[in-house]
Amino acid sequence: MAHKLKVTITISESVVRELDRLSKEKKESRSRVIEEAIELWRQKQLETALIKGYLAMGKEDVELAEANFEAGVEVLK
Repeated sequence: MAHKLKVTITISESVVRELDRLSKEKKESRSRVIEEAIELWRQKQLETALIKGYLAMGKEDVELAEANFEAGVEVLK
């Protein structure tokens, strides 16, 4: 098991109420619910970065294909 550290944070009362509700619903500690939320947030950040990267690569691939097509047409003339 990974080493755990105790931290103190300040969050709004409404967030604490939601945290307590989720904790009770899931039958897990506040700490576990927060840890899970952060893990999901990190996963979402990674997915977003990958999507942006793949979209950028796709655009570069299209531009390269268009340039190669134009060069190919010139060769066939």
